[in-house]
Amino acid sequence: MALIVTPGAVDADSYATVAEADAYHATHLYASDWTSAVTATKEKALQMAARLLDGMPGAWTGAAAASDQALRWPRTGMLNIDGFSIDETEVPVRLKNAQAEFARQLIAGDRTGDNSIVAQGITSLTAGPVSLSFKETLDRLSALYAVVPDAVRMLLVPSWLETEAEVREDDSRQGLVIEVL
Repeated sequence: MALIVTPGAVDADSYATVAEADAYHATHLYASDWTSAVTATKEKALQMAARLLDGMPGAWTGAAAASDQALRWPRTGMLNIDGFSIDETEVPVRLKNAQAEFARQLIAGDRTGDNSIVAQGITSLTAGPVSLSFKETLDRLSALYAVVPDAVRMLLVPSWLETEAEVREDDSRQGLVIEVL
């Protein structure tokens, strides 16, 4: 199976190629899960990472460049980390690197399973004197955020993602109570 990485394609299934992900991992200290994987596994991990990134709550600002593109990028109205415009036909390297990082972590273990802390509804824990807080209800946003590793979110440009307040406001219109952990 070959990845389809053409920006804006109606059948695109990945932002990064295996070669681009290999290049990212070539300078990664903990890349053995990636480097020891066969190409077919790397391709599946990249496809899954693209789907999960596209499904992140609150993602993305701007607008899709075309109404029929399969993936959420390329986008219009986007800026790079230095504040310069990103061409609406381009998928930024930072997004490809985030996808590669996510793909490696997916190969290392199932990140899509329920996070036991989030699933139990634990919102805070204090060591002394012992304190434990539980949510009355578990919201979908907290559970979805738990799937995307911090290392992946740190590779993304903050202006690409809606703020927590925007997500909260949008979801409150749908009758949901959102508390981002």
